[in-house]
Amino acid sequence: MTSVEMPVSEARADFGGVTGRAEYGHEIVYLTKHGRRAAAVVPAEAAELLERIEELVDEHEASEVLARLKTGTEERVPFRRRTRRRED
Repeated sequence: MTSVEMPVSEARADFGGVTGRAEYGHEIVYLTKHGRRAAAVVPAEAAELLERIEELVDEHEASEVLARLKTGTEERVPFRRRTRRRED
């Protein structure tokens, strides 16, 4: 899979072309702001693979914690909300 870099302003002008490069050309298009990579447009298959890998890692970590809880080597930590609820 090849990759290219493109300023966000250029990508905005031809977003259909950018998504086409990812979908049909199987390219990763890195969108840059002030010369730094800010985001990427990737083929859907690549994003789906990344999501699946993250799920597998999460499942593995969760099963390790559950095993430690069963053996008593893991301490339960109560959930504490770190963000405030938005009031409508």
